Amino acid sequence: MEAKSQVAEIVNQDLKEAALWYNRASRNLGLLFLKEIKEEVKQIVKNPLSYEVRYADIRIAFLKRFPYAIHFEYLETENQINILAVLHTSRNPEIWKKR
Repeated sequence: MEAKSQVAEIVNQDLKEAALWYNRASRNLGLLFLKEIKEEVKQIVKNPLSYEVRYADIRIAFLKRFPYAIHFEYLETENQINILAVLHTSRNPEIWKKR
């Protein structure tokens, strides 16, 4: 059974900003970015335990085409995924804690 997922509101704002930046760089690149995010989230929902725990109980899924990582926690007893951040890989991964 697939896990339920929940996305922090700040993540939606981060995704909008990144997509706008990519669209300014190249037409429709922002749409490709959002599509890859969506596809990776589908994989996370299907098999959240296949992603390595990187710090505390936070797992990270790296995108293939874009230098971004999805930071999430998996609450196994509730079969719940909480997406906490989508950050550029050059940023400190602990930045989401300060939000």
